[in-house]
Amino acid sequence: MTPRPIPESVRALLPLCGAANDHEALGACRGIGRKLQAAGLDWHALAAAIPTGEPRGAARFVPAPTQSEFSRRREKGCGAATIHPFDVYSWRRAFTPKQENEHRARVRFCQDRAWRLTEWERGFLNNVARLHGNLSIKQADRLAAMTDRLDMEVRQPC
Repeated sequence: MTPRPIPESVRALLPLCGAANDHEALGACRGIGRKLQAAGLDWHALAAAIPTGEPRGAARFVPAPTQSEFSRRREKGCGAATIHPFDVYSWRRAFTPKQENEHRARVRFCQDRAWRLTEWERGFLNNVARLHGNLSIKQADRLAAMTDRLDMEVRQPC
C-alpha cells in the first residue's frame, strides 16, 4: 500500500507555522490540519512524509525562499506604515523624541529644586535621569506630577 501524497497547499502553509505573530502561526497550523483532514490524512502522516536522512550521494534539496500570501502585509506594509510585531520592550519607545527631550528638561528642573523633594522622589529622579528620557507612561506621569507641584510652589507668592 503506497502512502497518500501530502497536498501541495500544505507545503505552502508550512513556513507560516514559524511566524512571529502567534495568531498567524496558529492559523497556519489549523489550516494545515484542515487540508490534511480533507485529503484523508492527519499530522502523523505529515510527520511520516518528512525524510529523516539522506542516502549517500544524493543531492540535497534546498527549497527556494518564497513569500507567503498571508504575510505580505507585514513585509510590504499597509499604506505608509509597516506592521511590526509587538515585543516586550515596546514600552521603551512610548514617546516621541520631542517628548523625551521634554522629560529630560523636567528631570533637570526637578533636580535643580532637590531640597523641596522627598528622599524617594530624589531617588526616582536619579533613576529616571539614567534612562535619558526613555520613560514608561507611569514614570512620565509621576514626573509630570512632581514637576507641576514644584512649578506651583515656585509660582506661589512668599
